[in-house]
Amino acid sequence: MTLKVLLANAPNPTENRNASNYACYPHIGIIQLATATREALGDRVDIRVVDGGISNTQTVQQAVRAFAPDLVGISALTPTYSEALNIAETAKACGAKVVLGDDHAIFFPEMILRNRPQIDYVIANDGGEIPFVELVRALLDGTSMSDVSSLAYRHNGRLHINPAPKYALSLRNTIPDLSFIEDVLDTYADNYRTQFGHLHGHQVRPVTVNNARGCENGYKRCTYCSIADLTVNTGDPRGFWKAIDQYNREHGINLFFEVYDSFTASPRYVDALIDATPPHLKRRIDDGELQVMVYARALGLTKRNNVDKLRRLGVTRANIGLDAADPEMLEAQRKNKTTGETNLEAIRMLNKAGISVHASYIAGAPGERPETLDRTIAGIRQMLGEVELSSVEFSRFIPLPNSPAWDLLVDYERPNFFKSSSEIESYLAALGITVTRDDREEMFARFGDQDLLDIDELGAFWADNFTHISEQCALERIGEVDEMVSAHNVRTGNNVG
Repeated sequence: MTLKVLLANAPNPTENRNASNYACYPHIGIIQLATATREALGDRVDIRVVDGGISNTQTVQQAVRAFAPDLVGISALTPTYSEALNIAETAKACGAKVVLGDDHAIFFPEMILRNRPQIDYVIANDGGEIPFVELVRALLDGTSMSDVSSLAYRHNGRLHINPAPKYALSLRNTIPDLSFIEDVLDTYADNYRTQFGHLHGHQVRPVTVNNARGCENGYKRCTYCSIADLTVNTGDPRGFWKAIDQYNREHGINLFFEVYDSFTASPRYVDALIDATPPHLKRRIDDGELQVMVYARALGLTKRNNVDKLRRLGVTRANIGLDAADPEMLEAQRKNKTTGETNLEAIRMLNKAGISVHASYIAGAPGERPETLDRTIAGIRQMLGEVELSSVEFSRFIPLPNSPAWDLLVDYERPNFFKSSSEIESYLAALGITVTRDDREEMFARFGDQDLLDIDELGAFWADNFTHISEQCALERIGEVDEMVSAHNVRTGNNVG
């Protein structure tokens, strides 16, 4: 028996496709699942990969109908969940089993299975590689789903959730085989060149790599952060370089976006990467033939000679969540001692090392007022005049599940990121925000028992109840910043965050 498996990344709805780097890089997670499954099960599986990020939901649905798979695996974040459900409907109509993974699935496994008959399984683990292979093997062998780690499923009319162990990337982190998407690698390259080609003096072929996860601020995550697991989890440094060498030799990739949540989170890992750099790759990095992009935190960049270490690793662009230029809003977003001066110092250091910066800001953080928004916009104007930025995103604040903001909105009684309801009350009082018991009952009724959330409704409700500005005000100021940034010939964009 051969099991036909289709893995898909659900696309953003059209109105949410404004991120400055949207569709520039492959969704590497589903390619890793495909690679690990083929390596484990060989010709017992026939696997296809479809990235909705470079197409649309209809294209993914068409691929499902054409391939007629036995199993469809869908990666879904909260903003893409509605599209994932549409793809799942098509898969069920074609007779396939459907498994959902990624952050939104991790947040709501029971609710999804209770509300969505088109979903058969949910993998509730940030490390989905091993559970997915176990699921496919169980389907092939006809064995019990109770042995599949991290799996949520229905059996005899009841919901079951198997234990979800932590998986160390240092022990297993399969290098995704780009041959699964060989036919669309040029599409990512074309998208990247359209948006960022002016930053390079040569043709660029980009790809995503992911050899580490987590953030040094994980114990007190930023107010908007909804990443499933921020525990620092680093892979074998040799695996990082093996992937870069393989991708360059086999596919001509020369720009590598390491999507480690914060590259400054583990100094030991960065040092180990430097020590493990193969000499032949070091020469090509020094000659500018291979380039790396990373996420980093401004505060971390100002310490431990980290900027020089990034330069030695071939980093030419850093993505930094600056979030605000107003000190009150930085504090409200739990930026852990980061100040506007820290942000500016970090970018100056990066520029001096020849590293450009993608800067992201947020309008409508908890307690935002017209004057705090004015100060942030003034800070962006200062940045544009004093440092080199490759792109600037200014986005409205959206409270997402598994974030401190969700504690304020929904999980007030049992917060995940605040110590108690009393701490939430003190936090809001300091920002001049009052939420009554009736308000809280309304919030929970609207959002508390829902697996499908309307992003626009969330944004509007948040602005009305947790800021001192209207959503329309936030959107108008974002538009002003987009015009200002564009006038400096810097790429703009807006994201959900």
